Amino acid sequence: LSMVRRMTRLAASASNVIASHTSHHGKKVVVLGSGWGGFQLALNLKKETPLTVVSPNNHFLFTPLLPSASVGTLESRCIQEPVRTILGPNGNFLHAKARTLDAENKQVHCESVHNDKFTIDYDKLVIAVGVKTNTFGIESIQHDSEQGIFFLKQLSHARDIRTNIIDSFEKAAVPTVTEAERRRLLSFLVVGGGPTSCEFVAELHDFVKHDVKALYRDLLPYVKITLVEAGPALLGPFDKALQDYAHGLFKRREVDVRLGTAVIGVDDFVGEGYHFPGKRAMLSDGSALEFGTMVWSAGLAPRTFTETLGDTIQRHPRTKRILVDDYLRVKGHEGSIWAIGDAAVNENGAALPQLAQVARQEGIYMSKVLNGSIGEDEKPFEFFSLGSMAFMGDLKGIYDGSTAGPPRDPNSTATQAPKPPKLTGFMALLLWRFAYWGRQTSFVNKILIPMYWFKAWVFGRDVSRF
Repeated sequence: LSMVRRMTRLAASASNVIASHTSHHGKKVVVLGSGWGGFQLALNLKKETPLTVVSPNNHFLFTPLLPSASVGTLESRCIQEPVRTILGPNGNFLHAKARTLDAENKQVHCESVHNDKFTIDYDKLVIAVGVKTNTFGIESIQHDSEQGIFFLKQLSHARDIRTNIIDSFEKAAVPTVTEAERRRLLSFLVVGGGPTSCEFVAELHDFVKHDVKALYRDLLPYVKITLVEAGPALLGPFDKALQDYAHGLFKRREVDVRLGTAVIGVDDFVGEGYHFPGKRAMLSDGSALEFGTMVWSAGLAPRTFTETLGDTIQRHPRTKRILVDDYLRVKGHEGSIWAIGDAAVNENGAALPQLAQVARQEGIYMSKVLNGSIGEDEKPFEFFSLGSMAFMGDLKGIYDGSTAGPPRDPNSTATQAPKPPKLTGFMALLLWRFAYWGRQTSFVNKILIPMYWFKAWVFGRDVSRF
């Protein structure tokens, strides 16, 4: 009898283990967003799982290479992957925005990019909508190609910036344009001192140094690049030695770096004899700066969908990011709703950085949960940092390995594992390029990206306007 009871307990235990690892193949999975988290989840989810991806972008954007596409070092199409190419036979993509969530009835109300409204049902929902550019309430700051003000977060932004740069040089080349207007047209203002802004400045410097010098030689003396950062240093998350290295490079290249300065507004400006309407930025130090192109990459804010969640979903009181537990489950909706990437923050510990590698690892973790490889509450998500990298132009880069590895407890007395070194110069550039090349999903992009790097280096960037 005792043997029977023991066998019964073993069978029940095995049954519980199997149940905890049961995949969600028959459940309708809905993923909101096609960024780093949502794309990785869709890519790694078992293809027989009924999946619907909802996103206003029908592609995944490899954001670290966005500055390269903004000046023509890379072509836009080689830094994106169409979502439909990774979906299985039960996968579906909807080109739409999620507008509101009805968690009680497990429904998401959406609006297509063609303004058609519809509702989709879900069994399992993963919110991976990301964030948008933060303008800090400055109404005059909006992405507007006509006004020369640009964000740098979407593929369309990179195309707009590239077009505006070429237009600025062609306008400045018109014989009747005054010298003062030439200086305004060829004044490039970059707002924000993070990696995206610094990499764009580096790409723009290379474009000016090599392509403008060859194709617009007479206009070279009029070009000015200004980088404005409200904080005390560039590249805030990086080691101070690397911050100083980047600042020194920009200084030697005659980039006007203004630290401790913020843009507080933009207004119209028309100088004497100007042919083209212009803008000028009002700075916190009381000065004004005319510009032909402003690239704003100064902060992140919740998307409209996240803001509309109201009391349905608990959010962080200050950042308004969705609160999740150690298993990325949304509080109060465990087992049915998860949130990953920049839109989410753990309620229990320090907030993870809003980086692509965090969202990517969370997307892979969620695919394991929904595939049944691990139970929903069996193994908490653990971020493993790969360090931080940035392109600095002139065949130079930086790599900060001091943050590599799992997050460290500052109060812990345990011996820490050795960290990778900090790198600068050409070796850091090689690491940057190999790392991002290796992260490409499609074989096509793995071919195209090195080809465009080689083309830009040997033959220069294309300045055609079309």
